[in-house]
Amino acid sequence: MKDLINMELYGKPIITTSEDGTINIKVLPITPEYIDTRLAELAVFGQINHNIEEVVSTVQNSPSEKQASKRLRSILGIGPAEADFLLDLTVEEMAYYFNHENCEKEMAKWSKLKVLLVQ
Repeated sequence: MKDLINMELYGKPIITTSEDGTINIKVLPITPEYIDTRLAELAVFGQINHNIEEVVSTVQNSPSEKQASKRLRSILGIGPAEADFLLDLTVEEMAYYFNHENCEKEMAKWSKLKVLLVQ
C-alpha cells in the first residue's frame, strides 16, 4: 500500500492535432484536482436527459469540432469543458457512461482514489 502512495499516477493521454498537422500529446498527473475535474466531467451524465444517439448524431453532423462543441452546449445545456469531455470520448465510452449505474461506479472509483491520494 505504501508503494502505491509513493507512485506517480498519470491520466489517459490527450491527443490533439494542430491546424498545421502537428500531433500534441498531453499527459496529466493524477492529483486531487485532476480527480475533482474528472468527477465534474462524469457528473455531466447525470444532467443529460438526452439519448446517446442524439449526442452522437450531433457530433457526427457538425462540420467541425468547434461547431460540435457549440451544438452540444446548446442542446444539452452544458459548459465548454463538459462538451470537450464528451468530444474526447469514443462512442463505446459514451455508451458506457450513459448507463447511469456505470457512471456512478466510475465516480465511486475516482472518489476512492482521491481519498488515497490525500492521506
